[in-house]
Amino acid sequence: MAKKHKKFGRSKTGYGRRRKPDRLKNLFLTGALVAIPVGTLGAGGYLANIHLSREQIDANYCYQRADQEQVATFIDFSLTHQTSQSQQRDLRNTLMQTFESLPPNGRVLIFTTANSSTASVTDPVFVLCKPAATPLEQAAIGAPDTSAQVLARQQREASERYAAFVDDLIRSSTQQSRLATSSPILEQIQGISRYDYGAPLSKLIVYTDGINNSATARFCAVQGELPRFEVFARRPNYRFVKPDDFGGADVDILLIERGELPSQHLPFCTNQELRDFWLDYAEANGAGIARVTPLGYGAAQ
Repeated sequence: MAKKHKKFGRSKTGYGRRRKPDRLKNLFLTGALVAIPVGTLGAGGYLANIHLSREQIDANYCYQRADQEQVATFIDFSLTHQTSQSQQRDLRNTLMQTFESLPPNGRVLIFTTANSSTASVTDPVFVLCKPAATPLEQAAIGAPDTSAQVLARQQREASERYAAFVDDLIRSSTQQSRLATSSPILEQIQGISRYDYGAPLSKLIVYTDGINNSATARFCAVQGELPRFEVFARRPNYRFVKPDDFGGADVDILLIERGELPSQHLPFCTNQELRDFWLDYAEANGAGIARVTPLGYGAAQ
């Protein structure tokens, strides 16, 4: 019987038994096509990781630093509706100078008692940092390289935001609806001293008439409730309102005075007794430099 031989017919794609090289080629091309987008995605992911790992300035224009300057300001809203235009101007000037004098990345926090009768402050109503103005300042705080144009924009935006807040604060401070229903100054300062700033407090500014009115004491209204501070500090209830140590932070008390004391409604103190009490209070609780600045009702001081 004659041996049959396999026939190889010719086709447009070549000989019928010679397809393995074509399959390898196709597999190679398919792999290459898959590898291109995967490689692209990998490169994109790498760049994204670099961007995400780069330190970013936060929404308040802050970089968190252990040596960051921290300035807290407390505004007593129990009296602001009764302040004069010159006293409001003093407040505005103080707030603006506080921000302008901050070093790069310095942070200001503002606490108030508006619409509040609580005995402690837990959170500030406003927080903002002063951004670096130049690449040299940016480098000095160990922040990522940023162009001069971006830094200028950030500083302009931060300054505008701060000025708008201060204007709104001064305007709303005279509204009866914003009036605090009590004046627990000692309790409020204690709460501020215990706030977690993330770095040591550098300075505390207090804008108040100094007349505490709470269960702890009713200064000037009740006889004997405003003795010298050294006497007051020995009273049992003082330990409940004693602030945490100021740790060397400067304490500036802007003392609003609406006239001479004693008066008909506040017969049991003098202006000088209030000034002495708060100066001794700040020094006894660890202030670096303690100042009391009387702000009279008339012309700006």
